[in-house]
Amino acid sequence: MTETQCCTECRRAVLSCSEQQPSRGEWMHLFFTDENFLYHGINRPKIPFICDDQMRLVDAPNKYLRYIATISGRTSSPRTWETYGNHLYEFFSFLEANSLSWKLIGLEELAAWRDSMLHRECSRTTVNQRLRCVQSFFKWADNVKLIKGHPFVSQRVRAAKHKGLLAHLDCAANSTVASVLTLPTHQTLPKFLRLEEALEVVAAIESPTLKLKIYLALLSGMRREEIVHLSYTVLPNPCGRDISKLVPMTLDNRLTPTKGSKTRTVMLPYDLAAALWNYFCIEWPLRNLKFQQREGRDSEKLFLSSHGYEYSIRYLNNALSTISSKTGITCRPHMLRHTYGTYEFLRVHRKYNSTQALLWLRDRMGHSSISDTEKYVHTAALLSNDELDQYQLTILGALSNANKAKKNR
Repeated sequence: MTETQCCTECRRAVLSCSEQQPSRGEWMHLFFTDENFLYHGINRPKIPFICDDQMRLVDAPNKYLRYIATISGRTSSPRTWETYGNHLYEFFSFLEANSLSWKLIGLEELAAWRDSMLHRECSRTTVNQRLRCVQSFFKWADNVKLIKGHPFVSQRVRAAKHKGLLAHLDCAANSTVASVLTLPTHQTLPKFLRLEEALEVVAAIESPTLKLKIYLALLSGMRREEIVHLSYTVLPNPCGRDISKLVPMTLDNRLTPTKGSKTRTVMLPYDLAAALWNYFCIEWPLRNLKFQQREGRDSEKLFLSSHGYEYSIRYLNNALSTISSKTGITCRPHMLRHTYGTYEFLRVHRKYNSTQALLWLRDRMGHSSISDTEKYVHTAALLSNDELDQYQLTILGALSNANKAKKNR
């Protein structure tokens, strides 16, 4: 298949159209290939591609995005592809809005793009991520001879020394190389819910299925995409297990999209495992029947709506946004994960030392680096001992009361 043929097929194989137009107006369009898109004889769904305002394919970024999705071994996750697509979409929208050619721009134009993002109140972290993505694009373009050299200039900057509990294992130098365009950032603590806030959020949710998802995040630390796309085939049967012990559930990356495509094990409190199993045995078959009648196959997802539809990440985001407005408590899916990480670190730390608690939590959260886990040391310091003692039992108590209320209706 030639590049021209490939681009033509890309346009035909649209999975969805992004609604993320830049605030300055509609310039570009971001699409994703669907399951029917063939690239070198292999089905390649979910690869992002960009069209301009005339619906013409933008050649260079699309070639790079196909490289990211089909060749690079370090970017195998569709979520990573989507992130790259969004970053390049933002950059090329800026170029088109200002009648600039990507091959001719220099540091001044890149700095103007950076400052335009700051003017739109993008966070410094987001701005730096986009700059790094575009820098990678230019390096790739230079390597494949689309351009001679690239406009990014790097400098050596001081990096803060690692001051975590495992600092003695960190052998990195006290400096790093970064683009001169990169903005200085300050590490912020993860935002989490205190116990009374978590209880109020749960109490405000009317849908039993949505409640189960929230409990799953609060009591296991699963990411939103892992919850929404959780396969029923990995659900553990709690029958015959010790009710005082946690029940392991293995997230197989071939069935459930995990970050970095890594299989990992999360630990479920027995009561939560029982509630999920009860939903699977009683509610799921009825919902799957409606899905089967419409789609002609069984759903692989555990969570289905009462009308037999599979949920989306957008649904979960919108549902929590509605609950936030209703309660006045800001609550996003990742805050639920941070809440688990904060309380779980303290729970394990009480039984073992800090290093063991961090290693345990790292594996439960699916972090690639222990430094990602260490942030929970600082958030845990904001909690009182009373809050720690009550967390898991209180959340499970709310789950038990919800199940009793459901049975009595």
